[in-house]
Amino acid sequence: MSDERDPNGYHQKRVQNFKLNIKDEDFYATPGEDYPSAPVGRRADSRNRDVLHSYSDPRAAHRAKLSQSEAAIRAEHAHQVRNLEKGRKNKNFFRFFWVIMVLFTSVLLAQYMITGINDMLAIGKEKVSVTVEIPKKATSEQVAGILKNAGVIRDANFFMLYSKLTKADGSYRNGSYKIDTNLDYQAIITALQSNLNRIDTIKVTIKEGMNVLEMAGLLEKQNVCSAKEFLAIANSDQFDSGYEIIQAIRNGKERYYKLEGYLFPDTYDFYREEDPKNVVKKLLNNCSKKLTKQIQDKAAAQNMSLDQVVTLASMIQAEAADKEDMYKVSSVFHNRLAKKEGDLQRLRSDPTTYYPYRTKDAVPSDLRSTYKSRYDTYTIKGLPPGPICNPGMDAIDAALNPANTNYLYFCHDKNGKAYYATTNAKHEANLRKAGLK
Repeated sequence: MSDERDPNGYHQKRVQNFKLNIKDEDFYATPGEDYPSAPVGRRADSRNRDVLHSYSDPRAAHRAKLSQSEAAIRAEHAHQVRNLEKGRKNKNFFRFFWVIMVLFTSVLLAQYMITGINDMLAIGKEKVSVTVEIPKKATSEQVAGILKNAGVIRDANFFMLYSKLTKADGSYRNGSYKIDTNLDYQAIITALQSNLNRIDTIKVTIKEGMNVLEMAGLLEKQNVCSAKEFLAIANSDQFDSGYEIIQAIRNGKERYYKLEGYLFPDTYDFYREEDPKNVVKKLLNNCSKKLTKQIQDKAAAQNMSLDQVVTLASMIQAEAADKEDMYKVSSVFHNRLAKKEGDLQRLRSDPTTYYPYRTKDAVPSDLRSTYKSRYDTYTIKGLPPGPICNPGMDAIDAALNPANTNYLYFCHDKNGKAYYATTNAKHEANLRKAGLK
């Protein structure tokens, strides 16, 4: 510009005063380097090492960036190589560890199987007789623990497994058993599923003339079974198909206890806490053997059913003072039953008055004042609906073979002395003699 256009020389002054403001460290720095040429004390900041300076060559900067990218790639590759190597080492370690664990587990399993099988087959066991107590409804786990504590088995877990696999779980019977320690598992289970090895037997004598209520009380007192459960079974229909003598009963619903009269009195060996059904079976089996075909045929010859014979025998059993007296008492009942009309067909047998209870005092207090038995022969004619007790063979024989008399009445004093009569007037006199009036 001419001085005319810039009369004050302003532009010239700006040119003269122009300075390039560049720091020393930037001036001496070389692109891509950490400022090696900078004066001491003026090391360039690493944050500015990629800055393109006014004097830098663009190709050098590009080469620097390429060099940095290659270095990063090499570093990443090296890192991947290290990771792969580390992974291979870890994989080999875990593979080795897995092999060791498999071998260790195999050894333990083999040892367990060998020990268990030896125990199962009773290999190396000595014979010692021990007693074990098995509770009701025992599980395999309970049985295994009991057997191990008694020294019958060594491995409770293996026995429990065997018991479940053979479906023996839940089929063990309760009771006290004598078991030999040299038995294999199957022999042990078989022994505990039957009563053959039980030693907790209880000898019970059921006397002739006992009724079902008295029998139930006796069995419960002797720890054979529950009285309530026994009574329920004695009044059930579950034995009809197994016993002809029970199947022949036609009026089961009219009876207080259907099986009354057929639970034969005898001395029995029961097991402690035995199943009430098994108890009743023992009694019925005995009765079925005693009531032979000969007895049944003789009853039929007299136009009597077997049930009528047993019912009459139960009344004779309850009334008679002794065996000889049974036949005379039987004659009175037969003579009265032969009467086709009149009051004589009311047999007027005192033991029938409060059946199924023995006496009025035995009737529950809340029923006593109004109690009327369906079996009371003072009010009904003929035989009661069923037996009033369980008669023995002497009473059954007397029912089939009454003495040849004309007696229509009888009574006994407190000492059991019998008085017989053919008329009611003589009977009234006998009652006074017996101290009954």
